[in-house]
Amino acid sequence: MTVIPQVTWKCTKCGYTYTAEKPAEECPSCHEKCEFIDVSCYTPDCAGPGTDDRLV
Repeated sequence: MTVIPQVTWKCTKCGYTYTAEKPAEECPSCHEKCEFIDVSCYTPDCAGPGTDDRLV
C-alpha cells in the first residue's frame, strides 16, 4: 500500500488552511481561484508534524 503524503495548504487571499494531497482549484473558504502556499512542517525545529507556525 502506498501512502500519499498530506500537505497543509494556505490560501494567499483569505488565509484559510486545509490539508490535502495537492492544492484545490478553488479555495474551499473564499471560493476564489487563489494561489496556495505549502505551510507544512518539514523540519524538526518547527514543533513536529502539522503546520509550521512560522509560515502561517
